[in-house]
Amino acid sequence: MSDTMDPMATEMDQQELAQQLLAQAKEQGIDLVGPDELLNRLTKNVLETALEAEMNESTSDIPSS
Repeated sequence: MSDTMDPMATEMDQQELAQQLLAQAKEQGIDLVGPDELLNRLTKNVLETALEAEMNESTSDIPSS
């Protein structure tokens, strides 16, 4: 998938997304760091989503009987 992505566009998209997340967190009074704050929640969500995608991909490779 990343073979066709423009690295500069991806970096710009990620920067824009980070700015949006920080602005939203600030508006909602959510701190950036801490046990249940933005970075911790974001990391948890990204890891869970990646694991779920990996598991779905792995199970789709198993032939059905």
